[in-house]
Amino acid sequence: MNFLLVKGKSFIIKIAELDIRFILLIGLLVFLPTLEAPKNIFAFLFVFAWVIIAKKNHNWGGKWETIDTIFTLWILFDIIISINAMITHQLSGEGFRDIFRFVLIGWCLSRTNFVKERHTQAALIAVVAVVISLIYSYYVGQGNLKELYSVGHINHTAIYLVLAYSISLALLLFNFNNLSFYQKVTLTLTSIALFIAILDTHSRAAFGILIVITLLDFIFLIIRLKKISLLLASIAFFMTLGILFSQNPPVALQRIQAYDTIFDLSTRTPINNFSYYAFKANPFFGVGFKNYSTIELDDIAEIVIKDKNIFDKNLLMNGSHAHNIYFNYLVSGGLLIFSIFAWFWLYIFMIIIKSLKSPENDWVSLSATGVLLVNLGIGVVNTTFHHEHAILSMFVLGILISKFRRFD
Repeated sequence: MNFLLVKGKSFIIKIAELDIRFILLIGLLVFLPTLEAPKNIFAFLFVFAWVIIAKKNHNWGGKWETIDTIFTLWILFDIIISINAMITHQLSGEGFRDIFRFVLIGWCLSRTNFVKERHTQAALIAVVAVVISLIYSYYVGQGNLKELYSVGHINHTAIYLVLAYSISLALLLFNFNNLSFYQKVTLTLTSIALFIAILDTHSRAAFGILIVITLLDFIFLIIRLKKISLLLASIAFFMTLGILFSQNPPVALQRIQAYDTIFDLSTRTPINNFSYYAFKANPFFGVGFKNYSTIELDDIAEIVIKDKNIFDKNLLMNGSHAHNIYFNYLVSGGLLIFSIFAWFWLYIFMIIIKSLKSPENDWVSLSATGVLLVNLGIGVVNTTFHHEHAILSMFVLGILISKFRRFD
């Protein structure tokens, strides 16, 4: 009995010693792929707690950097875009909330000096939460993969799974010596489960980026460790994978072979044409986020005729969203918000290159590389960097920026 009391007291003390921001971050990551309300509550509480603690401790996480200017302008321009949508177009201005939320999460994380063990624990919990959501999805689908409840459509689910896979694989390969036995086993299983689930989404773009991320991680690991045994093991692994795919090709691979391309832009041409002229109609401030679906063919007819001297509706197609992250920002926020979007990713690319010089940051740097490839690669054929995708991405990028602040 005394033993149980001592153990219980020890557990309570450990919980009490945890940073409340870390607990709230874990809550956000756990509910991110599954439940809307708890996800939003934990997101708000994480940012709120960060501000309160920073003010109390007179510690805002370091000096002002270029990325802080980017975040500030992103939020400011987001508000301007929403106001313009309401005043100029008489459309909804509520679309600002998504950018507002994920930028604040990334900003707070970038100014939080969690110890590296906390980063590892948070990343591990994030990928385990995704796998648990997958198990439920397969259960509901009676063995067939259904979309993750909070993430949505199967193609968007595929994007989220590749983001989680990038974290899982990088954490396993590049932080291996710092992991416990149970963590190694867990990450091995999550990496395998996520790999298989991504194949099961039948998404060509997700499949292509999945292979690129896997190859990139193993190649970098070989370069970093310089071990012949690892090189031979990697060659054997990829040869086995190639044989399996040739004998029983996944649906995504069959579709790639049928269309002779990973990114079949031909099916997106009418949507891209529509988005291009929708952007030309409002080039500077856009129509506001979440308002893409309100744009009609008649709204762009005049500009199309001026450009083509003809208005052929068969060459244009509107929809619920742009199916392209670049057009999504151009149509929704115009050049104003797109300039910040581009600046942000250029800055992230620069940080990744600099961070790769430090081996201790490898798992974060390679995870961030995966995040960049997913959002900007799959972003050519789908809307990636928003909602759950953006929050999970900002979790990784926030850690990357935080480490860069300390070592820059």
